[in-house]
Amino acid sequence: MFKPVTKQKHQMASASVVLFKSKTLKNGEHPIMVRIIKDRQPKYLSVGHSCSQELWDFKKEMPKRKHPHFTELTILIEAKKAEANKALLKIENENISFSSQDVKAKLVKQVLKLSVFDFLDKIIKELKEAGKIGNSRVYYDLRRVLKLYMGDKKLAFTDIKKSYLTKFEQHLKSEGLNPNTMSVYFRTLRATINKAIDQEILGKGENPFTEYSISHLKNETEKRAISKEDVKKIEGIITAQNTPLSLAQDFFMFSYYSSGTNFKDVALLKWKNLTIVPEDIIMVYVRSKTGKKITVKLPPKAVDIIHKYKSLTYGPENYIFPFLDSQRHIKPMTIANRLKKTLRAVNLNLKDLCRTAGLDESLTTYVARHTFATALKKSLVSTAIISEMMGHKSEAITQIYLDSFDDSVKYEASLNL
Repeated sequence: MFKPVTKQKHQMASASVVLFKSKTLKNGEHPIMVRIIKDRQPKYLSVGHSCSQELWDFKKEMPKRKHPHFTELTILIEAKKAEANKALLKIENENISFSSQDVKAKLVKQVLKLSVFDFLDKIIKELKEAGKIGNSRVYYDLRRVLKLYMGDKKLAFTDIKKSYLTKFEQHLKSEGLNPNTMSVYFRTLRATINKAIDQEILGKGENPFTEYSISHLKNETEKRAISKEDVKKIEGIITAQNTPLSLAQDFFMFSYYSSGTNFKDVALLKWKNLTIVPEDIIMVYVRSKTGKKITVKLPPKAVDIIHKYKSLTYGPENYIFPFLDSQRHIKPMTIANRLKKTLRAVNLNLKDLCRTAGLDESLTTYVARHTFATALKKSLVSTAIISEMMGHKSEAITQIYLDSFDDSVKYEASLNL
């Protein structure tokens, strides 16, 4: 006797929003996730925001009212939950036999239409809070050019395909942007995509940069350096002490004599960065661009420049050069704004010095750094030693050799200037 065939009960999928405590982000918070359960198997999709346990209501699965962004997050979470349930219902109606393994793939494009602009706002905010003002401006610039390109249209991560990147490149070219500037925008966009993948907003297989290469945009800016003879002309100009012109001159010469230290790192130098040992002064600082610790044994001419400011600024927590005031410029944003204005002023004064010296070249703060490297190269100093002295990042195999040079070798190299 045959038993009647009974239809297997199909379990409805469900979606909710939870704080995913199994993953802790760099800021100490946990990602807020859409949780989809199908056949008792959970799948998680990030909504692009995070929250601390202290500010999350685990009973209501919502941020607490005291959360600084309670209203915005609540609206977003409710919208994501509604989108997820709507998408699940549609999938259920269209394909009753879909498996739990297919849920995430089917929902990614329907549920997570996260705005790229919202995600960039989040990155910019986090960088500012971390004091990385320069990096935040890079992402702000990317957001600005993308917004100009898109107008009032929305932009989701799933919209960024190879075809989109190609059209965006053509647009930037039509606006007259040079390859270097375009390269910065595309590298920043690629980093944004990678962050989205890291936060599981996108799958690795959805990275458009696996098909679109930005290598063709690399077009190294022509490096500018002046001769050692021209450096002596700049050094020989008589300037009134404690004036903007003399400060620009002192910066240029100090940068040149201190292994090409860049403007920001010179401006951030404090007296506590100097260690006096018998007959020598050692300068130790962390390079702002790379985070690498740099140690420089200052040659006599660099020491002479520093001594000029000892009576004006001396104090362990005081800045050596009066570009910044340790009492006024404290917050990262305040420091960044001050340095931006000061850099512009220094470059204008360097142009005046250039004219006074009768040089045809256009002098900027960067010229001092490149002139240092060029001068040593012409003196047959190893490129590896120069890279080490300047604190450059390099390929791992090269770095093994660079790490082998001790400070005495680097100091002897600086005497070739």
